[in-house]
Amino acid sequence: MRDTVRPLPTPSPTPDRPSPRASASTKPRPSRKPAPSPCVSRLGDVQAKPITISFQLSPGMGDEALAVQVRQELLRHRDQLAGRHAGMVLTFGADGGGGNGVRLATRVNAAIRETYPRIFGAAVTRNFHDLAAPPGSISMEVYLMTYGCSPVSGS
Repeated sequence: MRDTVRPLPTPSPTPDRPSPRASASTKPRPSRKPAPSPCVSRLGDVQAKPITISFQLSPGMGDEALAVQVRQELLRHRDQLAGRHAGMVLTFGADGGGGNGVRLATRVNAAIRETYPRIFGAAVTRNFHDLAAPPGSISMEVYLMTYGCSPVSGS
């Protein structure tokens, strides 16, 4: 013997408004004004115009000494960087030929992440070799983030 499964009846929707047949004694409720939309998340865009930072360092110095020098150089730009977040950093390093500039730029980008994690921790970085600059030259293009509000989607 088989059990038969019967579908449950579909409930009828509850009307949002009183029906036209409602009694005249029913008072309409005052309509509520929608509350302002809270931010669900913050949207970020990368600014089109970068902050450019250029300085000289000794390519042969150790990582700790390099980090100290990078910190000192970035302190000169603290008014432009304080409280901000970098979205993208292009770093051009010069250290002779054969890709040594890319290695120097990579070290500088590692130093900025360690030294200023709130500003550069989530930034996308790209390392380039600058063939035209003298050895030890660093040129950075820092593209900062701008933020806006992403409101709650329509309810």
